[in-house]
Amino acid sequence: MQPVHADPAIFANWAAQLGDDRADRAFAWPEYEDAGALLAFSTDAPTAPHAALANMYVATTRASALDSDVPAVHPQFALPLERAVVHATRDAALSIGDGDWRGRIAVGQVADFAVLDVDPFSEGNASLLTARVLRTVIAGKTAHEA
Repeated sequence: MQPVHADPAIFANWAAQLGDDRADRAFAWPEYEDAGALLAFSTDAPTAPHAALANMYVATTRASALDSDVPAVHPQFALPLERAVVHATRDAALSIGDGDWRGRIAVGQVADFAVLDVDPFSEGNASLLTARVLRTVIAGKTAHEA
């Protein structure tokens, strides 16, 4: 699931396709969690310009990462940052069968992670919109360094 699809700046497209009754229930992530569903967040990259940090912002605020003037849609369905990160890491790995060796930072897991220039857990969700990735590590080796 790509959280950016819940971005209020483009949400009218979903409402037009689904109808108001169904759109009111769109992306009810806490309810999916409560039901025990595996909720794997991802992006459409590289086929679409949806950045991972913008996805996390939308998932955690239900506000727009594209246009700050557009009010949040369905804020009751926003998730805490720590749960959104789990859905984008552990759950995404589980969804493709890689959960035994990827998706968590733990002994026995491959070391895949990104280092940001801010700590969104202390700086707040809005910092996700301006954060820069300083380093990306894949399987313990630096793949990108700013």
